[in-house]
Amino acid sequence: MNRKIAIAGYRMKAASDLVTTRERLTFELTRGLFDDLGIDRDHVGTTIFATNDFLDGRTISNVFLDPPAGVYMRDESKVEMDGLSALVYACMRILSGQYETALLVAFGLCGSQVSPYLHVEYTLNPTYDRQLGLLNELSAAGLQARSFLNKFGYSEDLLDEIAARNLRNAALNRDQARGIKDASAKDIKDSSYLYEPLRELHTYPATDGGCAVLLASETKAKELTDKPVWILGMGQSIESYYLGERNLYESRSTREASGRAYAMAGIDKPEAEVDFAEVSSLFAQQEPILTEALGLYGPGDAEKAYAGDNGIAGSLPVNPSGGPLGAHPICATGLFRLNEAIKQLRGEAGKNQVKKAEIGVVHGQDGVCAQQNTVVVLGI
Repeated sequence: MNRKIAIAGYRMKAASDLVTTRERLTFELTRGLFDDLGIDRDHVGTTIFATNDFLDGRTISNVFLDPPAGVYMRDESKVEMDGLSALVYACMRILSGQYETALLVAFGLCGSQVSPYLHVEYTLNPTYDRQLGLLNELSAAGLQARSFLNKFGYSEDLLDEIAARNLRNAALNRDQARGIKDASAKDIKDSSYLYEPLRELHTYPATDGGCAVLLASETKAKELTDKPVWILGMGQSIESYYLGERNLYESRSTREASGRAYAMAGIDKPEAEVDFAEVSSLFAQQEPILTEALGLYGPGDAEKAYAGDNGIAGSLPVNPSGGPLGAHPICATGLFRLNEAIKQLRGEAGKNQVKKAEIGVVHGQDGVCAQQNTVVVLGI
């Protein structure tokens, strides 16, 4: 990149029900972030919202968020997708040289105000999938899980182990909406099937949550904080929304996006150079699919990796925060992964802290079965 960009600060919160409004949540997050950094709205050059009109229940919904975010009569824009895509957009604006800072605001209130699954059905193929009513986010995830297990000969026990580890990690994290202390594979197996082999605890919880993040150029970041976290590389890729054109046991778009991010960051061997990963795995089977696509493990190596290699104290921790199985505020989940990575790199993750965390990879997704993927590499 022709300019160095850092994350100067962030705010985040999540719960099953925050008992709030979109406007109030936006105000609390941005006001808290400004107070943390000792700034006001005049220090913000541009603002990017990550929200969804369908979920907000009104078109151009960001127009109602400008005042509580402090950006009325100022430059702002919006992406109707995951917040990590908003980060890429904001970085482009700073790289243009026209802005020194960019505010990101993302939230989802699918724990209390709207179904988290309904909007996904409108991203399905309108001719062959949407009208039949057989496919939805959960049934598609069940197909993906079965495809992955069959491809590599794994049993459902692998999904139980993955979910249990994530929920144990989430129980240690105050920024998660759901966690189960001392969760075991048996606890997961005791939960109900949704679409076989997918069980209730293999999937994300309905969540209220949001976050605000301030990006800054190198000069401005050093003025705002003594603990900047640098964006070393980023990449995006998208594949067909028609599931029949994709092998669901793999993620080609994640592989392509991570390749671009690693090239920008100068990383040749991610399995050796990356210290941890925060991955937007909305379902248990997606974690090994995505980590393999990120180049952290080889195809078919998931069983070996999940024997303990990727726990908080392992050689390559994956989702030490608990990941989206602990909280999935739609539109904000990728930025939650980003903020959890920032906590790791700053040494602020508490009981979830990874030792010697210096390089982290962050992943965000959109669409059914991770159709579109964004990858960001962070460092200190």
